[in-house]
Order: sequence, then structure tokens, then C-alpha cells
Amino acid sequence: MKALINFYAAVTEGSINDLIGFITQQTLIGIQQENNPLDEIIIQISSSGGSSDHGLLAYNYLKQLNIPKTTIGMGNVDSAAVMIFAAGDRRLTMPSCRFVLHEALTSMNMGGSFNGTKIHEIANLNERITKDYCHAISKATGKPLKVVEKKVRDGQVMSSSEAKDYGLVQEILENPYLTNLSGLNILMINNPQRPQVVQANN
Repeated sequence: MKALINFYAAVTEGSINDLIGFITQQTLIGIQQENNPLDEIIIQISSSGGSSDHGLLAYNYLKQLNIPKTTIGMGNVDSAAVMIFAAGDRRLTMPSCRFVLHEALTSMNMGGSFNGTKIHEIANLNERITKDYCHAISKATGKPLKVVEKKVRDGQVMSSSEAKDYGLVQEILENPYLTNLSGLNILMINNPQRPQVVQANN
């Protein structure tokens, strides 16, 4: 049994909860069906990014699963979505996909008031998130952490071929990855619509 997640949404608490919930459900179904376990999780990604904290949650959750994971870049894989992509054991992409790396950012409502302590806390939080982000990319690419940090802090837009040269992508797809849809359970995450689950017939 395979699970396919079409992650075409912003990285938010809701979209990551949907992703984790679906994988948990499919894992339990596989455990109950001893002759048909969940043997691969495939996540197709096109996302403009979003919450770095929830991107990190997805990364940590996926990395601790003892199930083969394939991530596929479909359109754009930006910002926090790169962490989801980096969690794949196999990291594939379509030729026209784009990848965007940058450090953590915080939008501040200038109508509010912030004292020095609060601003310092926000700066420390952004620094921690950026470090975690860089660790994930460093582990995926095999690049030294300091090299990754410079690229992330400078901001980087990469084509599929550039991401492959960098080590973030392992293979650029020229043919469909999925050739057999039998026994495939599918989740569509597409903000602002609620996720839709489709189960293929065996």
C-alpha cells in the first residue's frame, strides 16, 4: 500500500496537521492489514512556504518514520516547504520546479508596541528557526553547515538543475514516477479547501 499526498498549500498549522493525520491513519491501516502494509509515502509539493515552525514539525515527524519517503517538487518549493521536501529519502523534482531558500522572517504590525525585550526574543526565535532550517538542508545535501548558512542568509532561488547540483535534489524526473495507481490512497491538501481523500481500487 502506498500513500500519495498532493501538498499544494501554504505551510500552516492546518495543512501540517492534515498531512500528519493522514499519514498516521494510513500507517494504522497498514498495521491492521498485515499482508498490505504502508510501504511508501509520496509527497508531491508545490508551496510558497509559510510557518517555519510547522515546516520543522513536518520535517521531524517525517524523519522519525521508519517508512520510505519520496518527495517530489512539482511547481515551487519555497521557504518552509523546503523542510518538507528535505525530509524525503528520495528527493525528486519536475524539470521546471523552483526552490527558494531564505532565513526566517517575522512580520510585525507597526501599529502595536514592542519593547526591547520582545524584539530580542523575536530575533532569537528567528535565529533558532534559521539554524534548524539550515541543519535540515545540510543533512539532506551533505554540505557543511556554514556553507548552507551563507546560502540561506543570502537568499537563494534555484532551478531544478541547480538544486540537483547542490545536492538538495537527487533526480530530475522526465517520466511519471507513479506508473501503477493500484492500491494508492491519495490526499489532496489545497488551501483554503479542506483536504480530500481518494482511495484507489486494488
